[in-house]
Amino acid sequence: MSSFRVADHVRCQMITPDGPLSITGEIVKIFPAGQSHWLHVRQGDGAVRMVYEATTQIDALELEAT
Repeated sequence: MSSFRVADHVRCQMITPDGPLSITGEIVKIFPAGQSHWLHVRQGDGAVRMVYEATTQIDALELEAT
């Protein structure tokens, strides 16, 4: 089971062929994949990026009360 839940806000840092990438967003789907999970993260611009929990540094973000 993933340590994250749908609707969690996260920051993801990963290495891509184009270099390091950091994104923030909300988890919208979680799919099991072997010993880990694919997380679908919706970014602020509406784009959804799939990140693999086993190979991505993922940190939960605390939302500030407005």
